Amino acid sequence: MNGILAYLTGVLVFLVGIGVSIGLHELGHLLPAKLFGARVSKYMIGFGPTIWSATRGGTEYGIKLLPLGGYISIAGMFPKGVINPGKKVGASTWLRRWVESARRQQIAQDGHYNEAQAFHRLSIPRRITIMLGGPIMNLILGTVFVVLALSAFGSYQTGTKIDAVSACVPADYTQACTATDVESPGKLAGLQAGDVVTAVNGTEINTWAPVQALLVQRVSTLHFQVLRAGKSVDVTVHPAVMSRPAIDELTGGAATNKDGSLKMIQRGVVGVQLNYVRAPYPLDHSLRYSAMAIGQTAAMVVDLPRQIGELAYSTFTGGKRSATGPVSVLGIGNISGTIAENNNLDIPGKISVWFLILGSLNYALFVFNLIPLLPLDGGHVLNALIEFVKRSFSKIVWKRDPGPLDTAKLVPFTMAMWVVLMGVSALVILSDVINPVSLG
Repeated sequence: MNGILAYLTGVLVFLVGIGVSIGLHELGHLLPAKLFGARVSKYMIGFGPTIWSATRGGTEYGIKLLPLGGYISIAGMFPKGVINPGKKVGASTWLRRWVESARRQQIAQDGHYNEAQAFHRLSIPRRITIMLGGPIMNLILGTVFVVLALSAFGSYQTGTKIDAVSACVPADYTQACTATDVESPGKLAGLQAGDVVTAVNGTEINTWAPVQALLVQRVSTLHFQVLRAGKSVDVTVHPAVMSRPAIDELTGGAATNKDGSLKMIQRGVVGVQLNYVRAPYPLDHSLRYSAMAIGQTAAMVVDLPRQIGELAYSTFTGGKRSATGPVSVLGIGNISGTIAENNNLDIPGKISVWFLILGSLNYALFVFNLIPLLPLDGGHVLNALIEFVKRSFSKIVWKRDPGPLDTAKLVPFTMAMWVVLMGVSALVILSDVINPVSLG
């Protein structure tokens, strides 16, 4: 496959993946809404002109030209309260008219329907369930993608075939052997290049991870069963305890401290160089990796204002862009295409990376949509909780029910947040065009 075709294939894979992710997010809203009897008039994937639609059960299902978002329309998001547009209230008049205009647009969009199907008439728990359905669907989908990447296709891990046996184990792991360094335990035990370790301390292995765990525990004796020239050989090794970089159990790379420096620990060293093999991880490893990724995503969202500031600075000054900062759909599509045309990755490796990207994307959708600000799902959840507190307090203290919270009054704030979100999106897209993230 030539470079351009491979690149386009990678972009297409990403577009399909994000379309599925958005479609299932909206399905997470749609299913409980239907289950609880709310009227859902539209279920759309994408924005722009509609390229296909069909109406089933009172809901129009459709696909639009640009698969970069989606939405469902639930009737009765605003209570049908009426504000007198002629009432003079000074500077706030235009805000009141804006709110009333939004309310009338919602009524016109909803059309005629049974008022009992209105969203605002549902119980608080049901409204929260509907709003959380989308993010939870992304949480599930993200975990499925990560599990497929790590436990189905796997990734390159340290294997059990010995490529070389070191002559010594230097005190400074970055330096060559000196006269004062101790002889390699592997060499002393008689390990040879080409040996394949098939078991350690009576347990069969196919990656070096079980041995690495024993070395971290500073086990004094390792009983290896080795396949050498077609014959099984028993070899006993006494690892040397040295200061070495800690291994991140989840990523397989070197662990780092908070300041980015290598985390050094005292652990056992055998003194051999090993091959690398593609192997799947156990399910529990993939689930722990998922939990770590969700935590990192949450931390990134909390730190988003600072990252946006740094992104703006690097975009307009030509400075080096952070590889861990925000990336738009355009940027991720470019990364996906670059992965597809990378000849150093085999097909399973590319699929695994694509799944990890889609997993990260779904975790980002999960965490970001939980932010308690409109128009995000978390904002609707917060409104429902505020209404619950307000109505409960009023019933207890005033012995009356004030009715549903008039969320139409929050339209100006919602629109302001839309402007902010669109502005941030435009900045990230611009940065992806003129200063894209470098995979190198």
